[in-house]
Amino acid sequence: MPHGVSDQNQIKAIPKELLLYVYLILPVLVVFVLVDMFYLESRFLPYLGVEALLLPLFILLFNLPHIMASFFSFFDGEYIQYYKKHLFLYLPLVLIATGLLLYVNYELGLAFFLINDVWHGIKQKTGIALILGARPDLLHKLWTYLSFFLISVVYVYILAPNTFPDQVVSYISPVVLVGAGLFFCVMLAKIWCSTKDVRLYVFLVSLLFLTGYFFIINGYIFFSILAFRFVHDISAFAFYINHDQNRNTEDAHNWLYRIFTKISLPVIILVPSLAFLLAYVMRTFSDGMQLGYSVIIFFGMCHFYLESIMWKRDSIHRKYVKVV
Repeated sequence: MPHGVSDQNQIKAIPKELLLYVYLILPVLVVFVLVDMFYLESRFLPYLGVEALLLPLFILLFNLPHIMASFFSFFDGEYIQYYKKHLFLYLPLVLIATGLLLYVNYELGLAFFLINDVWHGIKQKTGIALILGARPDLLHKLWTYLSFFLISVVYVYILAPNTFPDQVVSYISPVVLVGAGLFFCVMLAKIWCSTKDVRLYVFLVSLLFLTGYFFIINGYIFFSILAFRFVHDISAFAFYINHDQNRNTEDAHNWLYRIFTKISLPVIILVPSLAFLLAYVMRTFSDGMQLGYSVIIFFGMCHFYLESIMWKRDSIHRKYVKVV
């Protein structure tokens, strides 16, 4: 048992309701779109396309802050020792491969990053379903991989359209349409086969994907990505704060948090404050520079890889996280 885990009953938990409440953004956005379409003659539609992703407020609030927060727990000697093979062998290999891909074909490297971003987001949501009690069966895998395929195709097409050859582009819409219909059937089967405690969460995750498709086909592309990012980032912060708080309650094992002990800021405030500050610095540095964007991609790839190992069932991170 890791140092500091003396009693699992003393570990503070993430309320299950929080992981459900974040999906309230979906009805809010859907109502906005319906009102705009049927009562305002699509007045806001021109402002909610892919260009809206460059809005300063969106750039400041989403994606990068939670990436920065995910690194904080590794300022811990025990964690560095525990993950040393991943930190000093596998992670450098991932970054070298990413750098070579960006150097050879930047557009292809960007597509590779976006696909990893989608996989990372999907695994977070379907992984939380497992924590809540979903069965890790064939249906769960189908639910995971089908959503990954559909979102990857759409995401890459929206943000890096030159990745697809011209002869493939005409097939994207019908493939996604058929896939969305199949996904709806998988969702119904998944809900039917899940226990009562998991059904609502499975429905909400599936609804996130389906409403994203609704936004895209009606031209409100920004809302499809906003909803996905909002749910992902808030859920991620809940896990980081819960872990870092439980890990450092009795003793500040973390070097980074030890610096701020005299300020006496609670972790629930310290984690997002540091994350947004570092994200602001990073965004400022990367503004308008391909090199800067590449640095962000490298940070993102670090995040994706570390997240794929740190929340596994028997990891040291999971010993400090609880959902009730």
